[in-house]
Amino acid sequence: MSHSESTNTPTHHTIKKGTISLYPNPATDYFQVSGIEDTASIVISDLYCRVLIKKQIVGDENISVSSLRNGVYIAKITSASGIIERKLVKQ
Repeated sequence: MSHSESTNTPTHHTIKKGTISLYPNPATDYFQVSGIEDTASIVISDLYCRVLIKKQIVGDENISVSSLRNGVYIAKITSASGIIERKLVKQ
């Protein structure tokens, strides 16, 4: 690659801890994401990185987890502000 060529590498920013929260956590039937400005996407994965729920959210929105088995999951939230991952416990 010559110096005049540029790469289109995406830039990901990490959202500061404390700006986005999931509650209740542990969750039973649903949880809510707070601290989202505008829209974001959320992906709920198991510990084997299998995507179980993928959804667009707007503001503080309830997300159903009633279809998930009890256990520990990873919630990855992507917004214009960046990306954050949180542990989510389903009871």
